[in-house]
Amino acid sequence: MTSTPLASERTKLPWLRWLVIAALLAITIFGAAQLAFLCDDAFIHFRYVANAHAGRGLVWNPAPFQPVEGMGFLWVMVLWGIWSCFGVAPPDAANPFSILCGVGQVVLLAIAALRLRRRDGSRLPDAVGLCALAVIVGNRTFLQWMTSGLDAALFNLAFLAWVLHAFRAPERRGRGWLALWSLAAAVAALTRPDGLLLVCATAAVGGVLVVQQQQRWRHVLWGLAPLLLVVAQVLWRRSYYGEWLPNTYYAKVVAAWPEAGRRYFACFAMENGAWLWGPVLLVWLGSEWRRFQRATWRVLWLAAPALAAIGATVFHASYYVLKVGGDHFEYRVLCELVPLGVLACAAMAARISNGPRLPIVTVLCLGLASSASWLHLAWTRDMPMHGWRPITQQAPAFARPLVRWFDRQQAWLVFRNIGLRCNHHAIILRAFMEHFPHIVRVADSPDAFPMFATGAVGIPSWSLPDCAILDLHGLNDWVVARTPVRGFGEPLSSERFRPFLLAADVDKDGWLDFQELRACIGRIGGGDPTGEGGDYLPSVFLAIYAHERDDALTLDEAIGIGDSLANVRSMAHERHPPEGYVEAFEPNVGVHHGVASVTARKVPLTAERVRAIEAEWRAKVERERAGR
Repeated sequence: MTSTPLASERTKLPWLRWLVIAALLAITIFGAAQLAFLCDDAFIHFRYVANAHAGRGLVWNPAPFQPVEGMGFLWVMVLWGIWSCFGVAPPDAANPFSILCGVGQVVLLAIAALRLRRRDGSRLPDAVGLCALAVIVGNRTFLQWMTSGLDAALFNLAFLAWVLHAFRAPERRGRGWLALWSLAAAVAALTRPDGLLLVCATAAVGGVLVVQQQQRWRHVLWGLAPLLLVVAQVLWRRSYYGEWLPNTYYAKVVAAWPEAGRRYFACFAMENGAWLWGPVLLVWLGSEWRRFQRATWRVLWLAAPALAAIGATVFHASYYVLKVGGDHFEYRVLCELVPLGVLACAAMAARISNGPRLPIVTVLCLGLASSASWLHLAWTRDMPMHGWRPITQQAPAFARPLVRWFDRQQAWLVFRNIGLRCNHHAIILRAFMEHFPHIVRVADSPDAFPMFATGAVGIPSWSLPDCAILDLHGLNDWVVARTPVRGFGEPLSSERFRPFLLAADVDKDGWLDFQELRACIGRIGGGDPTGEGGDYLPSVFLAIYAHERDDALTLDEAIGIGDSLANVRSMAHERHPPEGYVEAFEPNVGVHHGVASVTARKVPLTAERVRAIEAEWRAKVERERAGR
């Protein structure tokens, strides 16, 4: 059998292929380590680990408080296992293990990239796959979410494994193929409830394989056996916590929020080059439609796993964009799209041209477009405490209209607690650690249940292991998570704004510049408008509402702020305790620079009283929900 030119091209320097992959793995580890951070929310998981490690169970507050699930199950189990076996506590173990998951992602992507094929079915030269892999590894969003202390890297590893495994050619699917696919879906579902989507898709494809007579039903049932792990975990959740879904779902998902999600995705697309995916997809669809117009539906029917993977990926992203409104963190729920988008564009380009040049050019263009994310990081390194820094003035003059639009979207999102930057979360964590620099013991409490109440529960929950923690935003509180969203204080309106704005226009020129706007906001809020914190709202409002000039608002633009903010929402911070709920527990712990103080309650909080308070308020919430 004679060698083809393609075969000789692929085997000429096999060692070079592995050398490049090894170098990219090293870059992955180095890049993730440089971007590594821990966020406050990670310490929520760590508290569950600490309670389990101490023998109290997978609970937020130990008994007599009722169990509430505000954590990722498998992520907590992994950290608990590392702590028990190796003595490494979660804050020290989380990021190294996450980076290891990131290395696993790169290995999976390398295997998939080197299997890219031409239109005629032959494999592309290694240069195509290696270029695609280099672009993925060089993407900041991809590297960024290999750390954080959250379960993102573990979920992404399982998600990518599931999607890539679905594209295995039918002739390469042995009896163990479905079992491995099911295992990846199970790991994803055990890590985050989002993975239940993959479980459903996997089970549906198993049924299709039986109908197609590609596999016998007994083999399909055996292949789907790993999904029983998910069934067992969901039943355990129901029996232990009393709910089918984690408490965080009820706390975070309030109402559909597509106007937020569209902005969130648009910024993601601009920073990560995803705006190029659409043109490549349209050209590919046109090419494929002409080639397989008569056989399209048969091709789709036979490619059920791949079709299910595409559908699940699109549905997952669309749910967060159109229903949830994005995420509190920058692009965390979209980061798995980065490697999949690059590989998909390379594969589509290869089908369009049947050669290596167009795929290489396509992925290099994606890499160039995704450099915007690195530019943003460089221009916002000195992020202020409030987390908002516009970048329009740092951009080249020719790009400023586009960057101005980007700043406008970012300001809108940040004001609503959406897409907050990872370096901002790192700053917040450092600030929290000034008050909680170490584990704070409470040994002299006047009763058995000292309690600390806060909205930012991460660091306090880890640092106060002897205290019950009342989560005022409901991520770990059953009552707060199910309390209807209510506004607080006097509603904002243009009528309320008008007299303050007119008075702030000191020079009566019809414009409010930065200083005038800051003074006006200070008068409305009754606070001190000076300093870094006082810069936040005027700079955000200028970015969102200024259209005629960048540095000032017209009075009409400024007056419109009130109506725009009348029903302003805030991602993951919309739930608040019902009136009287916090007072019923009488939180009595204060912490200042690592020292806790406990105030004696008028009536000691006993186990019986804890159970009675929780039962009373859960019943109230259930009655209110039933009456809606």
